[in-house]
Amino acid sequence: MAFKMAIASAISLIIAQGLRWEYPFYAVIAAIIVMSSTHGSTLKLGIQRLIGTTIGAVAGAIFAIALGSNSLSLAVCVFLTVFFASYFKFNEAAKLAGYIAAIVILSHSQSPWIYAWHRYLETFLGIAVALVVNNLIFPARAGTELRRYVSQTLVHLEEFYRLVVDCALTGNYDRPSVDVLKLSIINSLLAERELWQEVRQGQTNEPIDTRVNEAWEFLIRRIWEHILTMEHTVLARKQDNFWQILSPQITQLAQETQNAMLSLATAVKSPHSHLSLPEIEIALANATQQLNQLQKIQQANYSMDELLRFFTFFYTIEEVGRKLQRMTAMLNYSNS
Repeated sequence: MAFKMAIASAISLIIAQGLRWEYPFYAVIAAIIVMSSTHGSTLKLGIQRLIGTTIGAVAGAIFAIALGSNSLSLAVCVFLTVFFASYFKFNEAAKLAGYIAAIVILSHSQSPWIYAWHRYLETFLGIAVALVVNNLIFPARAGTELRRYVSQTLVHLEEFYRLVVDCALTGNYDRPSVDVLKLSIINSLLAERELWQEVRQGQTNEPIDTRVNEAWEFLIRRIWEHILTMEHTVLARKQDNFWQILSPQITQLAQETQNAMLSLATAVKSPHSHLSLPEIEIALANATQQLNQLQKIQQANYSMDELLRFFTFFYTIEEVGRKLQRMTAMLNYSNS
C-alpha cells in the first residue's frame, strides 16, 4: 500500500505539473487518500471524493457569487453542503464537500467557477492514477482480501469466545480486552461486507467454484451473534455451582470449538485447503449426552431464570460448533 501510494502520488504530480495546473498537490492528495486494498474499494472511495469535490466546489462558487466572501456566506454554505451530502447518503463525501466549499468562498471568491473546475480535474486525475496503479502494481483482488479478512475475523472470534467461556467457568472477565476485540470484529465484518459485494460483482481472479461459499457471510455473523448471547447469559448468571455441573464437557467442547475456529482461519486463506474436524463432533455428542443424563436438575432447587440462562448458554455453544462444522463442509466442497 505504501509503495502504491508513493507511485500514484509521484505520477499524479508529474502529470499535473506537465499540464501546468496551478495546484497539482490536489491531484496528489486524491491519489493517496483513495488508494485502498482492492480496485472496488479504491473506486468507491474515488467516487465519494469526486462527489464531495463536485458538491463543495459548485456550492462554494454559488455562495461566493451570491453572498460574497464572509462569515455568513461560509456558515450557510458549509451547513447546507454537509447537511444535504449526508442526507443523500454521501457520508464519506460530506466533510470534503464542506471543506472545498470553504476554500472556494474564503480564497477564490474572485474566480469561483474556474477554481471549482480545476479542483474537479485535479481530483479526477488523482483518482484515475490511483485506479491504474492499483490494478498494475501488486494488484489485490477482492477474493484474496476477503479470505484475509475472514481469517482475521475467525481469529478474533476465537479470542472473544475463549474469554467468554473462561468467564463461565471461573467468573473472571477481562472487559478491556473484550472491548478491543469487539471493535476489531465489527470493523472486520464491515470490511467483509464490502468485499463480499465486490466478489459478487466479479472483482476477483478466483473461479466461481473455488470462491469462499457465500453462506459463510451469514454463518460468521451468526457465530458473532451467538458469542454475544453467550456473553450476556454468562454475565447475568447468579449461581456458580450450577454452572460447574457440566464444566468438563463444556471445557472439552470449548477447546475443540476454539481449535476449529483457528483451523478454519488458516484453511480459508487458501482456495485449495481441505479440513477435517472429527473432534468437535465427538465433543458435541459427549456434551449433549451428559446434559440429557442430568436427572438431578429436576429436583435441584434452582430458579427458572437460572436454568434458562444456563440452557441458553449451553445450546448456543452447541450452535457455534454446528456452524463451524457447516463452514468446514462448505470449504471442503468448494475446494474439492
